[in-house]
Amino acid sequence: MYPDDGAHPTWGDTVRRKLAPILVALGATAALAAPAAAAPGAHQPMTPLPSTGTSPVEPQAGFRVLPYLQAPSSDSMTLVWISELDTPGTVTVTGPGGRQELTSEPVHLDLMEYSDAELAQTIDGLNQGSWLHSDANYQHVVEIDGLQAGKSYRYTVTQDGVEHTARFSTAPDAERWDHVRMMAFSDTETEPAGRIEHREWETAHAGLADGSAERPGIDSLWAQRYGTAVRYGEELVRYPMNQADALDANIATIAEQDPDLLLIAGDLTQGSGYQPAWDEFWRHFAGESSDLASNVPLVTAIGNWETYASISGGYGTPEDRSPVVVARNRYLDYMVTPGDPANPQVRDSYYRLDHGPVTILTLDSTNGLPDEDTTTGMLSGEVFSGDDTNLTPERMSTDTQGSFTAEEYASAFANVYATDASESDLPDLGEGSAQWEWAQAQLADARAQGQVVLVQFHHAAYSSGVHGTPPNHEFADNQSGVAMRAYTPMFEEYGVAAVISGHDEMFERSFVDSDGDGVGVQMYDVGVAADGLRGEQLYETADGTFEPIRFNTHSEWMAAVDEPELWENDANGNPQLVDGGLHYGHLQLDLERTRCGSELTLTPVYLFPQMDAEYTVTGTERRVYDDVVTLDLTADGEVVADNSCQGNTHRN
Repeated sequence: MYPDDGAHPTWGDTVRRKLAPILVALGATAALAAPAAAAPGAHQPMTPLPSTGTSPVEPQAGFRVLPYLQAPSSDSMTLVWISELDTPGTVTVTGPGGRQELTSEPVHLDLMEYSDAELAQTIDGLNQGSWLHSDANYQHVVEIDGLQAGKSYRYTVTQDGVEHTARFSTAPDAERWDHVRMMAFSDTETEPAGRIEHREWETAHAGLADGSAERPGIDSLWAQRYGTAVRYGEELVRYPMNQADALDANIATIAEQDPDLLLIAGDLTQGSGYQPAWDEFWRHFAGESSDLASNVPLVTAIGNWETYASISGGYGTPEDRSPVVVARNRYLDYMVTPGDPANPQVRDSYYRLDHGPVTILTLDSTNGLPDEDTTTGMLSGEVFSGDDTNLTPERMSTDTQGSFTAEEYASAFANVYATDASESDLPDLGEGSAQWEWAQAQLADARAQGQVVLVQFHHAAYSSGVHGTPPNHEFADNQSGVAMRAYTPMFEEYGVAAVISGHDEMFERSFVDSDGDGVGVQMYDVGVAADGLRGEQLYETADGTFEPIRFNTHSEWMAAVDEPELWENDANGNPQLVDGGLHYGHLQLDLERTRCGSELTLTPVYLFPQMDAEYTVTGTERRVYDDVVTLDLTADGEVVADNSCQGNTHRN
């Protein structure tokens, strides 16, 4: 967890002694290890010890997690994979500049063993334990250096005699590029139950499209096939694709567009402290379902689900938040990213990535100070009503997490890692914090370099969904993203083009232009990767009906409102969906060079389910919502209201 600087000479032995009884109490039988030297820019891993886990599955040769790409740059790429045997692997890289052969050093991931609750879990519709692997997890991190900018490389990783071959491309030179394509979504929230679970599918409050037939009802053939769910007092049919199939379709559609980067703005799993959820995540991205992450670098943010242990302890208790510590550090173990060198204890939970002309800042939005909690009445601002025009500085919230306090987390961290509570790896998001100062310095530097700047974090600051109101609002939320609005003036000052978030499981675009000059920041909630499909946050009126709160006055477009569903009855009188509605999808970002600047096109993509007359899903069709936004940027990377170079793009 810390740099190998001798500051914690007994750290490894104490971790092993302290964490073992805690994990046993959570139902785990983990063998813990002392720290080994970390690669530059990586977190501190642990040296391997024999596993004493109780999974019924024996360790297998080859890959538990296929190679996945991390920390890309113009001259290097970090390659990570997970094996179940404690044996080195080899990497062969070929491309411009010649051939490289590298050998990995396996490091035991001591937090990844199954808890007793996970081993005993049953899921209706799946054979008990069919989703389990062994308890052995060995991480291999290989940094490939000496590469050339904007070039394609082929690599083969051999682990225990098993080979995996893929390709990657380095980032282009910031001065020599034509086109950068990025994809973004959030809330994949993987879990084994997602293979069979169909999620809620809220209707648009604005109603159906003109001329539409009625949506299938609770007694329809659709309901018989996919079930129903109650939202805001109304029973509605569920979505026709289960979560796993939806994510696979989303990934396949993304892969077809050949992106340079994939941004995932948090909530990767249905509980980071729930190991089967991680197994499922990697099955989709670097495993049985696809190897997208072997070819496209993942740029991830930490979300609220990354601080939750699910059936392995949840959020713990105020006296013991160790499940939160374990969950958070499991995410940080998997993701090998460049962080804040001045604040290494936070383990790269926020970081900067430069990809040619683009700078991406990933922030950690999981904690703010002072702590707030609606259940205890611990609020930092006075309670108010109405929309966000009433959000005065005195009413501004500070926190995004109402389930535990920073003090509780720090106490558990100190117990788990046998150090002082001040060494907690949970950063504050607020003004004056280390993360705040780092973000401001990185934005100033990126602007000075003429970069096009994007920011991602999990908790959407501007949302019309269930997390859209602050904890001190009349209709309060205990995990609100409103506290992240504190960064908006900074984003506007340094010309951030777009902010990518999730959390509300919606598809929504907001626009903030404080001075009204037509140049502001596009704010997206792209939480439509594979989990819930939600509409607006509603409240119950005095007469028992439900109306939208619409706290977020900056909302410009949302799929659940502005894309009404169009149904047509077939010959048998069964409604068939023709177009519209809220579906799984992603945001496509295309940056293209122009004669005197660049042009950023933000395209909201959705996957329209194709079904036969019996409502069997036969595939998906890539469609685009009617909210494509094109931003003109100067040669210095700043968004402008009117660019004379519009239309003079250099396309591949």
